[in-house]
Amino acid sequence: MANRFVLNETSYHGAGAIKEIETEAKGRGFQKAFVCSDPDLVKFGVTKKVLDVLDGAGLP
Repeated sequence: MANRFVLNETSYHGAGAIKEIETEAKGRGFQKAFVCSDPDLVKFGVTKKVLDVLDGAGLP
């Protein structure tokens, strides 16, 4: 049985990368977002930063 895993075609890294989420999502016409995180990203506030950007963009 074959397994398939499709990776994101666009990646941002470094200072200001999280803020680019809104531009990418809106540019692709997304209406919702699925956020997958882990305990360390939650612990260090990264997940909250991402969710804040999505909330500000009106993407549930």
